[in-house]
Amino acid sequence: MTKSDGLLLYEYPGTRSARCRWTLQELNVPFSGISIDFKGGGHRDPEFLKLNPYGRVPVLVEGDMVLCESAALCLSLGDRYRDRAVVPEAGTRDRGYHDQWVFFCTNELEQPLWRIFHQSVLYPEDKRLPGDIEFAREDFKGAARILEEFLHNKHYLVGDRFTVADIITSYTLYWADSYGLLEGFPALQDYLVRQSERPACPEELNR
Repeated sequence: MTKSDGLLLYEYPGTRSARCRWTLQELNVPFSGISIDFKGGGHRDPEFLKLNPYGRVPVLVEGDMVLCESAALCLSLGDRYRDRAVVPEAGTRDRGYHDQWVFFCTNELEQPLWRIFHQSVLYPEDKRLPGDIEFAREDFKGAARILEEFLHNKHYLVGDRFTVADIITSYTLYWADSYGLLEGFPALQDYLVRQSERPACPEELNR
């Protein structure tokens, strides 16, 4: 594993590590990106497993601090660099709304996408339940309708400012769009395009 005195982001294209790269770039915080070779089994390297026993990315390392969950990582960075205002102040009304949308995204929008991924890619073919894919698609659409209604004529999830909640949600919608799940949700499509046009948005998420 690479050693450094600064921030290290262990990442891989097409994963939730893009959320963390985006947050760091919005904050204009210097960091070193380290790509883990999943196809070559780099996520099973003993040294990497010391950082994250699950063998997943993202992992953010600074000295003896190691953070692994993407949403927690982004929120932690936002609080650490609170002068740069990518999360509302802790304890405020806006922070309550902000965190509500973060958890809505990870619990209601993201979980059906994981089910689709598991049943179509991750599980061995003889262990897959193809019928669950359609149930998962419907579960996603039910949650997406709520977000579609909320975002009608809105640019951001919290007031008139871009926040980590927008980063978390934009990545998840990007993932959903790869499954064709944003058809019929024009507000979500417009929202995703707007956020992807931000200069700090990782290139892989540009629309």
